[in-house]
Amino acid sequence: MAIFGAKKKQTQQGTFLLSKDSPFLMQEAYKALRTNVQFSLPGNECKCIAVTSGERADGKSTTAINLALAFGQLDKRVLLIDGDLRMPTVARKMDLKKGPGLSDLLVGEATVEKAVQHSKKYGISVLSAGKLPPDPTWLLESKQMKDLLESFRGEYDYIFIDLPPVLTVTDAAILSHAVDGFLLVVQNDHTEHKVVTAMLDQLQLANAKVLGFVYTQADLTGGKRNSSRYKYNYKYGYSYGYGSRGGGRR
Repeated sequence: MAIFGAKKKQTQQGTFLLSKDSPFLMQEAYKALRTNVQFSLPGNECKCIAVTSGERADGKSTTAINLALAFGQLDKRVLLIDGDLRMPTVARKMDLKKGPGLSDLLVGEATVEKAVQHSKKYGISVLSAGKLPPDPTWLLESKQMKDLLESFRGEYDYIFIDLPPVLTVTDAAILSHAVDGFLLVVQNDHTEHKVVTAMLDQLQLANAKVLGFVYTQADLTGGKRNSSRYKYNYKYGYSYGYGSRGGGRR
């Protein structure tokens, strides 16, 4: 799985959303990540991938959005779901309507036609979180959630779900039976080794398939802030091993 990072300071909304006008290194990094996801989950059937982190503010939501956009650039049928029913950010980051969304669908207060937003600007479909429920965990582990994902599998090539941090609440782990694999986001100079270990242990207990790691906010310029490349510097490589531990859905 590709591991890459970017040292960034977001100054305005949408600045770091992937597009054809994004810096070359940013585009190449997400292309590498996209390719590795494709090879990690071979086959022609729909792939459902969860994106999470150990803690908040590690860049999981931006990663989930941009990876979905990267697959949309291939003219794939892509659905991005904001599954963080506690602190959702996808709609705000993409400047889309906040609702109705996932929670409204799960409690029967909205239809798929009303809740799923088809964005011509981004070339993908988006399901926002919707109203914040009193018990997000109950909704995510419900039969309605499982049935909803199964129905979406018949409509899309790729489904990406932005989930809460795995060490903060159990929401991410309880979906291990319904997704094909997890991407784990870790942040340079922030995510501690013990957090990574605990995150892997938590997902292993849930019999989840870990596809790999995404390494964010890495400064590859040696701290030269005046460098023109300071805000966009990426690295990527391959990391295998733990993904073979745990079953997960195939």
